Amino acid sequence: MKRLVILSGAGISAESGIRTFRDMNGLWEEYDVMEVASIEAWHKNPELLLRFYNDRRKQMISSQPNRGHLLLAGLEKTFNVQIITQNVDDLHERAGSSHVLHLHGELTKARSSKDPDLIYVLDDPEMKIGDKCEKGSQLRPHIVWFGEAVPEMDKAIELTQTADILCVIGTSLNVYPAAGLINYAPKNIPVFLIDPNPPAHLPRKVRVIPEKASLGVAILLEKLKDAAE
Repeated sequence: MKRLVILSGAGISAESGIRTFRDMNGLWEEYDVMEVASIEAWHKNPELLLRFYNDRRKQMISSQPNRGHLLLAGLEKTFNVQIITQNVDDLHERAGSSHVLHLHGELTKARSSKDPDLIYVLDDPEMKIGDKCEKGSQLRPHIVWFGEAVPEMDKAIELTQTADILCVIGTSLNVYPAAGLINYAPKNIPVFLIDPNPPAHLPRKVRVIPEKASLGVAILLEKLKDAAE
């Protein structure tokens, strides 16, 4: 089977009702990003960040995978599909995708604020001050914030370098380092971009499908029929 690498962003989850930061009426309208998505904010006001991500977690739980998620999961019948997502929700997994790499962390998990290797699956959507790991440090959301390294970036680069086909879905290609992944794909492979508002300037030749994720993935399936082995 050919390897199909998917780079997904907030646009695919938006169709499931999960609000994005950058869209009109998105989360940036209500919060200063540095107050809820930076390591400095955690040190300054951990209670606020716990409440903020508790709300994001509850929203995720009440949301369902949309047609775009489900169609991507179905592609595993004909392709070796690897999803690299900037999203912190679990909608790809709940749709049935088997191989999902989360670049920016996962809402379903917590980790030690002192030891990043101590990661736990959450049983309760509510995190609070006083929740501690086995070594006694406060648990924090398992989210990559501004000011922190992206631990899975090297693995994402390796996966992108082995792609036979690359498809970028629902991302502005403005958030680095994730946006730079497109430059690691082999030069001779087809690259697709599904987004209703594609960037004006792209770093390489890209086949643009200017639609929302659910319709765009359906169109992608038609274009990929001849590509499957």
